[in-house]
Amino acid sequence: MKKLILASVLLGATATVTAGDTITTDSAAINQGIKEGTEVRMDGEVVQALGDERYLLRDRKGQFEVELDDDLTADRPLKAGTQLSFTGEVDHDDGRSVVDVKKVHSVKGTSTNSPSAT
Repeated sequence: MKKLILASVLLGATATVTAGDTITTDSAAINQGIKEGTEVRMDGEVVQALGDERYLLRDRKGQFEVELDDDLTADRPLKAGTQLSFTGEVDHDDGRSVVDVKKVHSVKGTSTNSPSAT
């Protein structure tokens, strides 16, 4: 019986550890080189569209680059000042860290259409 309880506790602990794989972070941590493939949740404001579905964003600690497929924002171009909340994966591209956005949680501000949450 003790072995069954111990096994249950250990399995529960493992599930707890693996369930928290997404970390909430900021530009300072991204720019310092978070491990490639790390799933992150971030908030930022669009500073500039860089072309080819890439944007420069800023938060309270600095600036960072994201790659954001247009279909994740319902094909709405994002303008400077648009606030985003998203989950993505860190990618090291040509010596710099880029967040490859996988899911947009909210878009607020100056996109070309009315603001919405997804």
